[in-house]
Amino acid sequence: MAGTGSIQHLSRLLDLFGDDRWLVTIEQVMTELELPRSTAYRTVSALAGAGFLDRVSDEGYSLGPRILQLYRQLQLGDPLLQVARPVCAALAAIAPQGSAVILCRSYFDGVMCVHQERTPGPQEIVSYQIGRPMPLYHGSSSKTVLAVLERPRLLKLYTRDANQIRKAGFGGDREAFLANVKAIQRAGYYVAHGEVDRGRVGISSPFAVKRFGLTGCISIVLSEAAATEENVSRAIIQVSTAAHDTTRRLDAWKPERATVDGEPRSAGRRRSS
Repeated sequence: MAGTGSIQHLSRLLDLFGDDRWLVTIEQVMTELELPRSTAYRTVSALAGAGFLDRVSDEGYSLGPRILQLYRQLQLGDPLLQVARPVCAALAAIAPQGSAVILCRSYFDGVMCVHQERTPGPQEIVSYQIGRPMPLYHGSSSKTVLAVLERPRLLKLYTRDANQIRKAGFGGDREAFLANVKAIQRAGYYVAHGEVDRGRVGISSPFAVKRFGLTGCISIVLSEAAATEENVSRAIIQVSTAAHDTTRRLDAWKPERATVDGEPRSAGRRRSS
């Protein structure tokens, strides 16, 4: 079994990949992780052997097939994705053109988009992209998720991130921060104008499912032109309904049985001959 140091090396190496870097070389591993050549080779070899890296001729290593396999498992097996994708699709079908519907869930370090639907029409940028970590204190999705976190977790977050919270204008002290979160909790939604992306208005409603220890939200992101009072009011109702529907579906969720070829099917549904 790999020790803590080895796991840290593996994690830090994977962190070298980014939106503007799809290949990593041994020299980059040595320089940026400050590792001796032997350790760099050993770490890269371990990741490649496990399928997390793939050698691309002599140019370097890219992310490997194991990453795709894990992504597939999330798509097929994650309860949140199974129940919320159709909810998001239905929401996108009635949203104004040029809108995006995003499904987010919280992790201790932040919020991450796990699914997105886009409506027809020209699309402005949406920073909440699938798999991109987002800060907890900017934007409707992140702030709304805070509203369903339990008080002990909020206190830990404030202790850790007090400076970030103040800079975000979300509370000059602990009590102000808790009061801002409480206000969103009472309303059941939050509307943000250009807090993350200029020219975009986010409307979000949270959900929390104790069965899975899961917190998240569903959001509609409108263009500024589409964010009329009528559309925003309608979106508030729609995301609130969608969040409630997601909670209800997760509470009733049951795992699917695998077919002979490994693909899932609902329990009780017979395979046709």
